[in-house]
Amino acid sequence: MRTKTPVVFLAFLTVIALSVTVSFSFGQAKSEESNIQVEIQRLTQDWYTAFSKGDGAAMDQMEAPNLVLINPSGTGDIWHKDGPRAGKEKPKAAVYTVGQSEVRQFGNAAILTGSFTSASKNGDRSDELNETVVWIRMNNKWLVASAQWTEAR
Repeated sequence: MRTKTPVVFLAFLTVIALSVTVSFSFGQAKSEESNIQVEIQRLTQDWYTAFSKGDGAAMDQMEAPNLVLINPSGTGDIWHKDGPRAGKEKPKAAVYTVGQSEVRQFGNAAILTGSFTSASKNGDRSDELNETVVWIRMNNKWLVASAQWTEAR
């Protein structure tokens, strides 16, 4: 009887230790998901703000060199980045805002999907769009690699 007690006690401690480890891992994964959600939403909004202000230098710091953008079907164009934007961009007459969105991470890629608002600075027009923005992690930094906007229905 005496030799069984330490073995049972050791088994009990092992189960408790595994339970704590698994609980911590799930909690940590949830925290990392939350962090990536906040980070990518913030970066997307910063990118939109730089675009609205015409800050090409800031945009260059946030964009992959081979960035591709697909504009809403009304304008129908596909834009390929062909070099730095610094000194080439002009302030826009609109303010762009990230709306309700979800971010999913796949290794060194994160995809933001959700809504997006384009509103004129004078307030006379506002358009609600759907967006998909793809971010890639290069050299320990998130860069926007592609984005597509479609009209919300």
